[in-house]
Amino acid sequence: MKGKSFSKMTWVAGVPALLMIFSACGDSGTGGTGSGELQVTTWGEDYIENNIPASAFEDGYSVKYAKFMIVLGNIKIADHSGDVGATMSGQKVFDMTLKGPHQVQDFKNIGAKRWDRVSIEVKPAGADTQAGNDIDAKDLALMKDNGYSFYVQGEMTKGQSSKTFSWGFSLSTEYKECQRAPEDGGEVGVSVPDGGTAVLQFTIHGDHLFYDDLASPDAVLRGDAIFSSDKDQDGKITMDELDSVDLSSLPENEYGTGGAPDVYTLADFVKALSRTVVHFQGEGHCHSHVED
Repeated sequence: MKGKSFSKMTWVAGVPALLMIFSACGDSGTGGTGSGELQVTTWGEDYIENNIPASAFEDGYSVKYAKFMIVLGNIKIADHSGDVGATMSGQKVFDMTLKGPHQVQDFKNIGAKRWDRVSIEVKPAGADTQAGNDIDAKDLALMKDNGYSFYVQGEMTKGQSSKTFSWGFSLSTEYKECQRAPEDGGEVGVSVPDGGTAVLQFTIHGDHLFYDDLASPDAVLRGDAIFSSDKDQDGKITMDELDSVDLSSLPENEYGTGGAPDVYTLADFVKALSRTVVHFQGEGHCHSHVED
């Protein structure tokens, strides 16, 4: 939540959405070592459930999310040999402002071993997308009707000044080869104990939308460029207004793109950041592959 967390981005072709099907492959690939249970959860941590405090920002802003909705699906639990232990194809929408962690899927009778190829996708909601937690019916319809994969609504504040934002994203991203952070042991994937239960968490980082660099470990949270983009001064920061801010007009030492293609405006920049919000077991990383 509070660390510098960036995901490598590789640009690949898209894949078709699938229907909601749940499966687990029992003792497949376990070498007779038995089976266990794997609970897959997701959590938005304090920055999404409560707020990002002014102390976290380089320039003194704070952010309070009213909505933070993300579509999670197509989970695959496998190993480097190609053995697949469990899959969840399809999609569920979660509002991460609701207190978590939230259960995404519970896989029973999965092989007791280390599964070192864990992946998940964030893709636009479709007609068959389900509610993952107690998301409001109108919010679920908003995601489906607009084909959003990710939607945030909130308020930025500095001193006595506040402005709201409502941003929808229709991007597709696959997160794969997930690994714990070094300080948490660095385990690749997840180990399922024989006769026991393992918990795998996809942790969502709400601060990433406000980082000022796409690649640097020295990136910090900044709000001024985003806050100042409200050109009509109506108190609402729109994606169109962000798109009117050319990155070349911002301070030279801020908003570095790290070589990411087609990132020219502040809207492009925030969209690129939106692909980095999914993490693994807290501060762990996944390789993110762009599908559109």
